[in-house]
Amino acid sequence: MRLTRPLKITFAAIALAVLAVAAILWILGRTPFVRDQVAAWVTEATGLPTTIDAVSIGLLRGPSFELRGIAIAQPPGFGDKPLVEVGSARVTAPWSSLWGDPVARSLTIEAPVLRPAVAADASDNWSGLIERLTAGGDEETAPAWAVGRLDVRDGEVEYEDAASGTQLRLTAITIGASDVAPAADFPLDLQVAGVSGTNTFLFACVGRGLADPDGGRFAATGLDLRGWAGGEPLPLAGVELLGKVKAVTFDSGAGVAAIDGGSFNLAGIPGEFAGSLHLGEPDETLLVFRTEPFAPRATAIAFGMPLPRTTDETAFGSFQISVEGHMRAGMLHLDPIEGRLDETEFSGLFVPDARLLRVTADRIEVDRYLAPDQKRRLDKKATLEAAIAELAELDIDAEIRIAEARVAGARLRNTVIRVERTGETAK
Repeated sequence: MRLTRPLKITFAAIALAVLAVAAILWILGRTPFVRDQVAAWVTEATGLPTTIDAVSIGLLRGPSFELRGIAIAQPPGFGDKPLVEVGSARVTAPWSSLWGDPVARSLTIEAPVLRPAVAADASDNWSGLIERLTAGGDEETAPAWAVGRLDVRDGEVEYEDAASGTQLRLTAITIGASDVAPAADFPLDLQVAGVSGTNTFLFACVGRGLADPDGGRFAATGLDLRGWAGGEPLPLAGVELLGKVKAVTFDSGAGVAAIDGGSFNLAGIPGEFAGSLHLGEPDETLLVFRTEPFAPRATAIAFGMPLPRTTDETAFGSFQISVEGHMRAGMLHLDPIEGRLDETEFSGLFVPDARLLRVTADRIEVDRYLAPDQKRRLDKKATLEAAIAELAELDIDAEIRIAEARVAGARLRNTVIRVERTGETAK
C-alpha cells in the first residue's frame, strides 16, 4: 500500500520536528544555564557543592543524557580534593522511561574517583551523603528502577584513615554488570589493576552482585578470583592467585564491610580467610587468615626470596600458620599467631608497626637450621649466638621462649632468647 502525498508530508513534518527538538536540546544542553541547573540539582540531592563541565542531551534511539567533568566536594574538614570525581556519566533509556519507572538501557561511567576518608576523631566523609541519598525511601512507593547494562571504566578509590594511619589506593577499576535492579542479584564482573612502587598487580573476579541503595546494603556472592603480581623482588613470571569468596558485604548504615568464606592458593600456598572492617570503629577490625601445610622453600623462591641452605636438607620442609588480626589503638596486632614449622609447634603475637615479636615454641633442633659450615660446632653457646645474630639483623624487639631446644648435641630446657631493637632499618 502506497502512502498518499498528505501522509508523506505529515511523516516528513514529524521527522523534521523531532530533529529540530533534538537539535534544540543538543544546543541547550551545552549552555551554562542548563549545566549550572543540573549541578544545582546534584548539589541539592547530595548536600555537597557540585560542579559540572558539560551536559549533553540526545533523542536518537530514545532519550540519552550525558554529564562530563563532575566534581562533588568534600564535607568540611576533609581537604580540598573532591569526594567524588567522574570523567563522564552517560545514560540511555527507552522512550517509556519518560512517563514510567526510571529504566535505563545502559549506564556508562568513565574515570570515576572516590575518596572515602576517616578523620582522626573517627568521623567519616560518606555517612552524611549516603544518609541524604537514602532518606525518605519507601519500599511501597519507591520507583522500580533498573539498568540493562552497567559499565564502570578506569575507576579509582583512594581510602585514608587518619585515626589508624591506614591508606589504600586502587586504580584501573573496571566493573561490568547486566540487569541491575534494587535488592535483586545480577551477574558481576570486576577487574582491578594498579602500580605500587616497583610492583604491578592485576585482580579480577566474577560472580553475582546485589545493590539495595534504599536499604544501604551491597553484596557480591559466589566470587571466583584470579590475580597476578609482579615486580621486585618477585621473579620475571610474577606470582599468581586463585581463589573463591562466599560473600563480600557492605552495610552503609552500620559502616561495616565483611568478607566471608574466602579460600585461596597464592604461589603454592593454600589457605582460607575472612574478615570485617568497621569504618567508624577501626578497633573492631577483625582478620582471620589460615594456611594449610605447604613447602616454604618453593614458595620463598616464587617470591624471589629463597631460604638459606641448612645443615639438614629437609629443614623448612613444611610450614603452616593461623593468624587473627585486630586493630588496637590505631595499630594492627596479629594475635594470636599459631602454627607449625616441621616438627616444631609455636604460638605468639606480632605488632608490625612496633616491630614487636613474641613467640613460644614447644621444641626445636637448632642445629639442623644452621648453615652447612656450622654443622661441626660443638659449643652450644656459640651455636645459639649464631642463631641470635641472624635474628638481630631483622631489627625487631623479639622474645622467643623454647620449652626444649637441642643445640650442639645438648638439650636445653626453658630457653629464652631476647633481641632488642637498635632503631636501624634492617637491610
